[in-house]
Amino acid sequence: MTTPRPILAIVGVTGSGKNELAQEVARRTGATLVSVDSRKVYRRLDIGTAKPKPEIIHEFDYGMIDCADPIEHFSAARYASEARAVVADRLKTGRPVILVGGTGFYLDAFINGLTDLPQISESTRQRLVIEAEARGWESLYDEAKSVDPEFIGRIHPGDKTRIRRVLEAWWQTGQRLSALLSQRELSPCPWTVRVVWPDVDRGLAKDRIRQRVGKMREAGLTAEVQDLLEEGVSAGAPGLATVGYQEIVEFLRGQCDEKGAYEKVIHNTCRYAKRQATWFRHRDYVQRLSDYPVEPERIINIWRNR
Repeated sequence: MTTPRPILAIVGVTGSGKNELAQEVARRTGATLVSVDSRKVYRRLDIGTAKPKPEIIHEFDYGMIDCADPIEHFSAARYASEARAVVADRLKTGRPVILVGGTGFYLDAFINGLTDLPQISESTRQRLVIEAEARGWESLYDEAKSVDPEFIGRIHPGDKTRIRRVLEAWWQTGQRLSALLSQRELSPCPWTVRVVWPDVDRGLAKDRIRQRVGKMREAGLTAEVQDLLEEGVSAGAPGLATVGYQEIVEFLRGQCDEKGAYEKVIHNTCRYAKRQATWFRHRDYVQRLSDYPVEPERIINIWRNR
């Protein structure tokens, strides 16, 4: 088939089937895939992130997977820098590129560019881990809200990643994260990126999420989290401070039973999917496709601008 020229991005909420769709489009066009997922960048977080199997990674020369250890902070700016380098290398080979994932902030950074925030010291990161253990995340949320109400007003009280970012920025620099973000210079990527969003009905999305979490449980998510903790990865490490992992940490600490933990994973994942949909809905560069499921050929035609 004729090789499409712009970069294609297939985005969507958790559990919507976007990865399977992207793989089929890639098979028909000879494309390589690049992940746009804030958790698949972490090594050893496989089951809880629904990471592609090794054979799939090999087949599509899948980029931006297993880039960092769970204890590392992985920013959107770092993603944009590394992903652009990966895409540039892929394009040199003549293969088309498909971005696929659900982390809207990473996609935005890739397309529009970001200047990285000030480096956060290890002592500041450790302070947050210690205070989270001692005070709890509700107290940290209250502090973050008092420090930066503009930023915190846009997020959910359970969004530990962004609460962490607000407090680390404040403790490290004495400046509000919202102010630091507003000062950054944008540097758009040099390629045309055509973004499509196969939107799925919320009821169907919830059913798919429930099935997905059930498969994760059967595949050994509890053991995956337990192994990471036993290897010394802190429960507050960036890789584990996300939906699908924190709930299992709570179970392993005796704060709830296993069934309750997985029900909480489903509930929190559905809330996250709702926030993902809101993000994509408010991006003018995203083309929403509401007639789900979307056939691969339609995506290919859109890619070719037909």
